[in-house]
Amino acid sequence: MKPLFVAAILCFSVSSVALELEMPEIGGNIMIDYLSISQDSSYNQSGVFVTASNRFRVRKATLEISGAAGELIEYEASFGIASCLGSGMTMALMEAGIRVSPLEDERIVLGLGMFHVRRGFELGEDCGQTLTAEKPMFRKAVSPACHPLGALLETDISLGTIGGLEAQIVYANGNNGTINEEHDANFALFYRLPVKGLTIGGFYNDLAMETNPESEGYEDASRYGIGLDYEADGIAVRTEMIQIKGILPGMRPSGCSDTGENVENMCLLAEAGYSFNTGSEAVPSITPYLNYQSWDRWSNADSGDYEFSWITGGVKTCIGSPDSYLTLDYRIPSATPDGLNEDASVLTARLGLTY
Repeated sequence: MKPLFVAAILCFSVSSVALELEMPEIGGNIMIDYLSISQDSSYNQSGVFVTASNRFRVRKATLEISGAAGELIEYEASFGIASCLGSGMTMALMEAGIRVSPLEDERIVLGLGMFHVRRGFELGEDCGQTLTAEKPMFRKAVSPACHPLGALLETDISLGTIGGLEAQIVYANGNNGTINEEHDANFALFYRLPVKGLTIGGFYNDLAMETNPESEGYEDASRYGIGLDYEADGIAVRTEMIQIKGILPGMRPSGCSDTGENVENMCLLAEAGYSFNTGSEAVPSITPYLNYQSWDRWSNADSGDYEFSWITGGVKTCIGSPDSYLTLDYRIPSATPDGLNEDASVLTARLGLTY
């Protein structure tokens, strides 16, 4: 099945060489943050307690190019810097891909490249597009690689009066960048109900990665999740549950005696926001929001408490146009396991521009 899938994509790609490329569309975004942190250490995106301090940072600055080659081929690429990449101010290729639509109505799309994998609702969105300033604290445990390189199949089918279905299948390189004994395979399915703005869905992620350096080869790991998303008439509500089996060695919580392949996590997220249209040209809309997240970092432990949780509140204000905004976001720890370090509270002030 996999060789046929890849061969089909290559055949369509080769046939497009003689097609005239259209002028590409150019866009991108810039996000500049000021972070105020309540103590000198906090948990990073891998769940490690590290030194932290107040600072300004470039959260993300990208240049995005997209276009078409004839009627069947589309291409996209994104370059830039982002704090979540851990590469400082180094320019990096974030996404790049070629998509082929063998059917005129684009119900089926095939692709090769670095794509954003849809591991649920929250983690399936681009950075800066979520309701809160940052994705959940458990994001790296769920998704060791946000944009793995591989093959993609997407479909979007209308079911008429009973809604519609969206699906994405990705088979990609593993965490170390190959498919030699490792891989990252994800299947996501979403059902748009016949209710305006309401979608339910989930994903299953099968991985082979090194979770135990003391054993030879790679170990099996998996993630699955289900959730609900509603966005209509200014209201945004989202809730998700994600189960993790197998984590990278560096993500084990303090005191965990299991090796990475035996550790399970349970993750929960619930959030809501409401967008007010002000009627003002200077400030077109204001969106206050509230978010709760829970991360049980060793949910299959026989005894002991390893559940962290946080509450985040904030407001996103459009300034001048819907493409420019100011976000004030405040996250506080609401529960910390006994004997483990309490996370810092973090205030994020973000000025953003999408172009």
